[in-house]
Amino acid sequence: MRGIGNRTLTEPEKRNLLLDFAERTFCRLGYTRTTIGALADEAGVTRPTVYAYFPSKDDVFRALAERVRDEFLALQEDIDAPTPGATGRAGIVAYLHAYVRHRGMLTVIGHQALSDPAMRALHAEVHERPTRRHGRFLARLETQGEATLAAPPPALAEMVTGIVMRFADLAADNPERLPALTDDLVAAYHRLTGLRS
Repeated sequence: MRGIGNRTLTEPEKRNLLLDFAERTFCRLGYTRTTIGALADEAGVTRPTVYAYFPSKDDVFRALAERVRDEFLALQEDIDAPTPGATGRAGIVAYLHAYVRHRGMLTVIGHQALSDPAMRALHAEVHERPTRRHGRFLARLETQGEATLAAPPPALAEMVTGIVMRFADLAADNPERLPALTDDLVAAYHRLTGLRS
């Protein structure tokens, strides 16, 4: 793995780069057909290099699944918008783009969750924790008079998550639709939440 420009990559950067290649491999081959050799080939490194960072394919997969989960959990914390309405809109757009970006990996995690209790718990965290947080955000805005919600906050947060996931499927299948789907999502979110601009 080469450095960026003339700079040598740090160990955490190398590990993250391996995970980037691993995500492409798991998405292309699925969990069962992915091997350490396939991961090494995708990254352009040797198998011992992969083993230097991850003891097994399962460890690579778990680290990658945890990284995806952590990205989803961080989305709400990373938004710095001037108004609650702008925060809500920025959040759902960020979620849509993250779902599109990780759609393949989320599918593989979902398949593994069918037979692996630890992966089932992680899969639930990716979807449920951000949705619960979103519900609390909406409840707070409603209490403050900043929003007029079309449904109770927990139910509305679940609806929005469902719409985001479906739109991510549509955008992943037809990438040119992403801008229009993003606009439609924002418009629907505004109507469902009644967030003041």
